[in-house]
Amino acid sequence: MSKVQLLFVGISEIVGGPELGLLLLTDLSRTRQVAIVCDSNIEYEIGLRTSKDVDTSRFLPEVLCQVSPLMANDHYEILFNSIIDGQYKALLVNKDDLTLTPMRASDAILLALVAKLEIFMEEHLFNRQSVHNMGGQNKMALPLNALSPDMLRRALKQAIEDENYELASMLRDEMKQREKRNLDE
Repeated sequence: MSKVQLLFVGISEIVGGPELGLLLLTDLSRTRQVAIVCDSNIEYEIGLRTSKDVDTSRFLPEVLCQVSPLMANDHYEILFNSIIDGQYKALLVNKDDLTLTPMRASDAILLALVAKLEIFMEEHLFNRQSVHNMGGQNKMALPLNALSPDMLRRALKQAIEDENYELASMLRDEMKQREKRNLDE
């Protein structure tokens, strides 16, 4: 399996969705990027860690990493290996015994920042999901399959209100594909 190493580059807010944010990750060359949806709690927690004004050394994630010296880059990494119904699937990979522990994607990014773990995405997934890095701009296009069902419904409603019927049709088709896939399972 080929994988692409990713770097966390920042947080962006989703317009019209104040309770959600996007965690932006780029490849090492910073030419392509992916976005992982997070809730406001993770957005806040990551914001604390990227701010130079807050000492987080006594916060629970940092303390747990300090008391477990194995929770370090030598022994663990984060791997994104799929996306299902708009949710990236993340794994905490134990490099010593290859144990895979599923995690919520946004929590995996937080853990990677706290424990200084490397972040990877399966290459095929990265090539399918990434978009050109618009360097310095605070916006990004998201693939439809990266939207949660709730985000799809809200986007469809907005597309219809804006009379953007081409977008509405694409959103409706994505929703139908997911419904069919869920029925087939």
